[in-house]
Amino acid sequence: MDPWNARAANDALELYTSGINAYREHVKPSVRMHYHIQDAGQVVNVVPDYSRIWVRVRDITKEGLQPVYDHVRKMAGGAAIMANVEHKVSLISGIHDLLPNRTGGAAMQKNLEALGDIQYTQEEIDFALEMQRNNGKPKIGIDGKIRSLRETLKSPGGGSTDVGDVSYNVPVVSLNVTTAPKGVPWHSWSVVASSGMSIGHKGMLYAAKALGMTMVDIFKDSRLRDDIKREFDERIGEYEYDPFLDPGPPPINYVD
Repeated sequence: MDPWNARAANDALELYTSGINAYREHVKPSVRMHYHIQDAGQVVNVVPDYSRIWVRVRDITKEGLQPVYDHVRKMAGGAAIMANVEHKVSLISGIHDLLPNRTGGAAMQKNLEALGDIQYTQEEIDFALEMQRNNGKPKIGIDGKIRSLRETLKSPGGGSTDVGDVSYNVPVVSLNVTTAPKGVPWHSWSVVASSGMSIGHKGMLYAAKALGMTMVDIFKDSRLRDDIKREFDERIGEYEYDPFLDPGPPPINYVD
C-alpha cells in the first residue's frame, strides 16, 4: 500500500535498457547489442525486489568490442545507483573473432574442387523449394556449387564462434557448406528441418571429407605446415592472446 517506501528492481532494469538503446547511436555500425529480460517480477501490484536481464554485445574484433563491453557494464552500475538498488554482473561467455589462414584455405580449396559440387535429388530440391515458399522467400532451390577462394575481408559479416579463440592459439582452417536452402532465416525451424534430413547430412559428410583430406595433406607436407605456421605468426604479430573469461570453468549457475 506504500510503494514510496520501496525500491523497485525493475526501475534499474528500465533505466539500464534505456541507456543501452541510447548508446546504440554512439557505436560503430559493426557493433551489435542485444538483450532479453529474463525476470521482472510476477504480478503487477507488487514492487519487484529482483530483476534479471541477459545482455550480449558484439563487434568484429576484441579491440573493438572491449570498450563497448566496458561501457555497457558500467551502465548497469549507473542504473543501480539511480534506482538505489544493488546489482551484480556475471560474465558467462566471451569470444574472439576468427583469425583466417589463407594458406590453409588454399590447400582446402584444392580438395573442395577435387570433391566437386554437392549433388541433390529432385526430392531434396522440392523440399528446399517448399521451405522457401513457406518463408515467403524466392523459390531458387538449393545451391551446392563450389565457390572460388575469395579475398580475405577486413570486416566480414557472420555469427560468433568460440573457434575464434582457438584460432588465436593455433592455425585454424575452416569452411562453410550448404545444409539448408538459400534465403531461409538461419535461426528457424526450416534450417533445423533441412539439417536433420538428407540435405544437411550431405553437407556434413562433405565437410568431413574436405577436412579429412586437408588434414592428410598437412600431415604429409612439411612445407605446407611451415607455410601455414608462418602465416599464423605473421597475422598474430605482437598481439598477446587474452581471453575474455577469467581462468577456470565458468559458473554453472550464472544467475546466482
